[in-house]
Amino acid sequence: MTLNDEQLTELVQWEKGLISPEIFISDAVYEQELEALFGRAWLFLAHDSMISKPGDFFTTYMGGDPVVIARQRDGSVKAFLNVCRHRGLKLCRAEDGNTKTFTCTYHGWAFDIAGKLVSVPNHDDAYHGELNQDEWGLIEVAQLDHYKGLWFATFDKTAPPLTEFLGDMCYWIDGWADHLPGGIEILPGVIKWTIEGNWKLGAEQFGGDGYHAAVSHVSSFSLLDPSLFATMPKGGQFASREGHGHSFMHAKSRFNDDPIAQYNHERRLAMTDHVGEERANILANFTVFPNFSGLSGSANLRIWHPKGPNKFEIWSFTVVDKNAPEDVKKRIQVSAGFTEGPAGIVEVDDGEQWNNIGSVLKYGCQSKKIFWNYTMGLGHETSDHPLVKGKMKATYFGEGPQRAFYRRWLEFMTSKEWPRVTPDAPLTETETFDQTVASSAHE
Repeated sequence: MTLNDEQLTELVQWEKGLISPEIFISDAVYEQELEALFGRAWLFLAHDSMISKPGDFFTTYMGGDPVVIARQRDGSVKAFLNVCRHRGLKLCRAEDGNTKTFTCTYHGWAFDIAGKLVSVPNHDDAYHGELNQDEWGLIEVAQLDHYKGLWFATFDKTAPPLTEFLGDMCYWIDGWADHLPGGIEILPGVIKWTIEGNWKLGAEQFGGDGYHAAVSHVSSFSLLDPSLFATMPKGGQFASREGHGHSFMHAKSRFNDDPIAQYNHERRLAMTDHVGEERANILANFTVFPNFSGLSGSANLRIWHPKGPNKFEIWSFTVVDKNAPEDVKKRIQVSAGFTEGPAGIVEVDDGEQWNNIGSVLKYGCQSKKIFWNYTMGLGHETSDHPLVKGKMKATYFGEGPQRAFYRRWLEFMTSKEWPRVTPDAPLTETETFDQTVASSAHE
């Protein structure tokens, strides 16, 4: 069954802040997502530091499809479906590494890192020398590009350039990926775990849901810093017309006893010189539409890999300043696992909530008929930020990024061609975003 545009629009009434839970559990919606969304959007694959040398590779997914990204001998980068052309087996089963060839474990077809079929067992006798190996190389993604060391790919050759897709989210990405000379590095090792729920739950939360933290994480934050959510933290939100989201509070370590406090202090001073106070002096969470997220003040990047309408994998990476001392990198990695790993004192709270929602939708009937409420802050956003064109809200709590996320989701799901963005009319509020945030930052 395929849902038509009218049905999907009924389920996602983003302009009213009403979303049907059907989009989080429906098999039909999920199958359409794989083609209409994950088959067209730019998706994050890896960072330069993960494939720094010729022959380095990393295996990941684009939607439900396995892909491999590899550094070529000339220093360029290519990405392919990680699928053998003979019988469709997942070709490379390793998570990462360095190699000259990928050899299928089924019948032994071998491909070089440029995707060319270089060896076929029994080519001369079984195939009678008639198989044209040049025609059976790995299938490349339609487009591959990078921004500040972050590699993205799309299966859609008609997709606009990556920078157009990222839009004004580049302003915020620069704040954590190009915040200091040398940029960032992703440390070796990916932590992976599975949630019995829908991938959009994680993506929307990281895009702008600071509201949950005061309740969901009360037990952990009360140990780290009891004052952190005593009142709504001073901060703001950004909702991109391209579906990206970013929310932030003004800088404050989640730890009263910060083991790298001196490094962080010096780091913020250097960041202020490099990217300005607005981006240097914050703790933030974000989502690059549709499924690449992170906690830019907490050394964490992640991908929400869909594995069905009610199952997804979280792939979590530790990100550090490339030029940071090695002992600082190690402390950050330990801290990130302590808080944001699958058994982290913060992360377990989120996993419990998402699993709970997935269970309700899996076994319930009436529960799927009600609409969920996404109205927080509706009508209280501005569009007068001097550097970015998205909607801004001068409070840390709000649901503008979620509404923007589902608006863009709906456009992908209901568009036969690439859904081009049409700009909104300017918003007005009695007090501008600049004035509100500037005053709250110095209270």
